[in-house]
Amino acid sequence: MHVLESLSYGLMTCMAGLIAAAMALWIAGALYFDVGRGRWFAWPLVCLWVGLVACGFAVWTPLWKPWLALVLFLAVFLRWWFSQQPRHDRNWNPNFAVLPRFEMNGDVVTAYNVRHTEYQSAEDFTPHYETRQYRLANLVGLDAVVIYWGSPWLCHPLLIFDFGTAGRLCISIEVRYRVGQRYGFLRSLYRQQEIIYVVSDERDAILKRSKHSKNHDVYLYRLAAEPQEIAKVFLEYIVSANQLVEQPYWYHGLTTNCTTSIYRQRAGEIEWDWRWLFNGQLDKMLYDHGRLDHRMPFAELKQLSRVNQIANRAPREGFGETVRRELPGYLLKLKTRCP
Repeated sequence: MHVLESLSYGLMTCMAGLIAAAMALWIAGALYFDVGRGRWFAWPLVCLWVGLVACGFAVWTPLWKPWLALVLFLAVFLRWWFSQQPRHDRNWNPNFAVLPRFEMNGDVVTAYNVRHTEYQSAEDFTPHYETRQYRLANLVGLDAVVIYWGSPWLCHPLLIFDFGTAGRLCISIEVRYRVGQRYGFLRSLYRQQEIIYVVSDERDAILKRSKHSKNHDVYLYRLAAEPQEIAKVFLEYIVSANQLVEQPYWYHGLTTNCTTSIYRQRAGEIEWDWRWLFNGQLDKMLYDHGRLDHRMPFAELKQLSRVNQIANRAPREGFGETVRRELPGYLLKLKTRCP
C-alpha cells in the first residue's frame, strides 16, 4: 500500500509539474508576442518570467503554493489577454489592405475589391483591385489549388470558382499581414494576426506562389461536385467574407486557419477528418472522399497536377485555359462525384 501511495503521489506531482510547465510556457509566448511584440525587450521579459517561475518552484514549499500562484496569475493574465480585440485599422501590407465584399441582386453577384496584383517579386508588387459581376446560373465548376512550401505536413488550400465564359474567381482564407510581418506558426497562436478572405484573379493567386515565392509547390485539381453544391459553397464564402467586413476575427494557426475555416463554413455538410486539422494530406483526403479523379492512383494524379512550370510560362491572356489545357492531371470532363 505504501508503494502504491508513493507511486500515486509521484504521478500526481509529475502531472501537476507538466501542467505548470505548459501554463508557464504559454504565458512566456504571450509575453513575447502580445506584450513585447517581438521588440528589443521581449526576450528579457520572457527570461525574467521564466526565472521567476523557476525560482518560485525551487524555493517555495510545499509545491502547491507556487502552483496555485501560477494558476491565479494565469487567470488575471487571461482577462487582459482576451480583452485584446481584432481590428481593421492597422498598418496593413498593401496586398491585404482592402477587404473584399459581395452584393447579391437575384441571380447576380457583384464582387468588390477583386485583387489582381502584378508581381516583380514577392516583395516588389503593385496591387490592383476591381469590381466583377457573375451569375450563379453560370457557375459550372470548382477547382482546388493546394500549395506546399517545404513541409509535407502543411499546405495552403484555395478554391477557384468557374463561371464559364464569365471567367473564374479565386477565394483564399489567409493571414491578413501587417507591414513587415511574416507567417509564423507560434505567432499565429497568439493575438497577433487577423484573418482575411482574399478574393482574387486566379493568375494573381497562382503566380504569387509558383513564380514569386521560394520553394512553393502548387497543385491544381478539378473537384468533383454538382453545380448546385458548388453554388452553395460559393454562397457560404460570400456570407463569411461579408461577415468579416462587419466584424474582424483573429487568425489562429490551429483553430481558425485556412483549412479549419472551410470546415466550419461547411459544418453539417461534410464529415470530419483529422486531415482538416493537420492539413498536409488535404489533397489525399479529397481523393479518399471521392472528390478527385479515381482513374489513376493518387500519387500519379498528384505528380501530374503540379502546375508551377506550366503556370510560370503561361501568357497573361488565356492564362487559365492554357494552364488547364497543358496540365496532364486536370480533367475538364470531371463534373460528378467519383464513387
